[in-house]
Amino acid sequence: MKVHIIQHDSWVEPGEYLAWARRHGYPVSFTRCWQYEKLPEEVQADLLIVLGGYQCPATTKEECGYFDAQGEIGLIRRYVSAGKAVVGVCLGAQLVGEAMGAPYEHSPEREIGPVQAWLTQEGKKDPFLKRFPGRFMAGEWHNDMPGLTEQSAVLAESQGCPRQIVRYGTYVYGFQTHMEFTPEIIRQGIQNAGEDLKTGGPFVQTREELLAFDYRDMNRMLSDFLDAMMKDYEKSRKAAIAQILEKMIAFCRGNLHDIDHLIRVWTYAKTIGELEGLDEETQYLLEVAAITHDIACPLCREKYGNTNGRHQEEEGALLVKKFLEDTGMDVEEVERVAFLVGHHHTLSAVDGIDFQILIEADFIANASENLAYRKNVENFKENTAKTESGKRLIGEVLSRQEENH
Repeated sequence: MKVHIIQHDSWVEPGEYLAWARRHGYPVSFTRCWQYEKLPEEVQADLLIVLGGYQCPATTKEECGYFDAQGEIGLIRRYVSAGKAVVGVCLGAQLVGEAMGAPYEHSPEREIGPVQAWLTQEGKKDPFLKRFPGRFMAGEWHNDMPGLTEQSAVLAESQGCPRQIVRYGTYVYGFQTHMEFTPEIIRQGIQNAGEDLKTGGPFVQTREELLAFDYRDMNRMLSDFLDAMMKDYEKSRKAAIAQILEKMIAFCRGNLHDIDHLIRVWTYAKTIGELEGLDEETQYLLEVAAITHDIACPLCREKYGNTNGRHQEEEGALLVKKFLEDTGMDVEEVERVAFLVGHHHTLSAVDGIDFQILIEADFIANASENLAYRKNVENFKENTAKTESGKRLIGEVLSRQEENH
């Protein structure tokens, strides 16, 4: 999962956004506008985060030479069109609104410092805000707010600003609030924009109040939101198992033996994996590997005149990488499936529960298709099968077979 952050000014740092990405080990790239770095031309990340700044969407190049509002709006639109995730923060939220066709507006009140905000009815139903309480403290430092489209939904508001969090699309959000604030960001804000505090107002806090506040709760809420959104995003970008199964059936070109076998192996693998309680990612990769494990059989028949296991492994690892190119799976996921496909006849290579279950599922399918000898079944069950679910299935499916040879 790749993250790109647009940072407009040195003191408006990503805070919890960056800390969250680092905790997950996600690669993070930056466009540091104040250093006159160019915006990327292409959509290169899964999540685009556009931070705040002292500018507004109407700020021109003459007023701020390093701020390119139209360039950022165009980049946001490209991310949205590509189905990627976008989070705009403060100025970034206003730019997201502009990209979606909604001009920014002035907020009814200037807000600086933590204020009490609350979820709207739409916010309480939002799938990614489930761990937000009905009322919460939200960090602020703004004069303006994002515009609204006919399709957008206001998810949170405060007394001074009616648009604290706005949803523009499934993975497109505008956070007028700064849930990413840390004490260090606040100190830098006071140093660089402390004049803002002199304006006063009902929602402008003092330097002392800003420094005394504990920002960790809002950081946790932001992290929970990002976790929920990106988990859903990651799931949605990968092809459904049914789509991969349909594609593999078409790949078999009407060979009923191959089709029946892959469906058997997939069914047994799916069943054992779910009974063993695999996590969602491991279960997904196991099922993809089960569906594609014999992908090399047609090529091996044509090239070698047989489906020898060694040939299957050699050819299959390469074929499956090509086969999975358009499924939305990342490089590591494809590599894992390719390893399983490229070693599924090599028992000595078993290195994980997904591999073990694939071996067991393939054995059950082959043994039932070929009426394996009871002695061979019992030997596999005692010496090779490791999962309790696999052993039970072997007993139910195979142990009653008589020696029919």
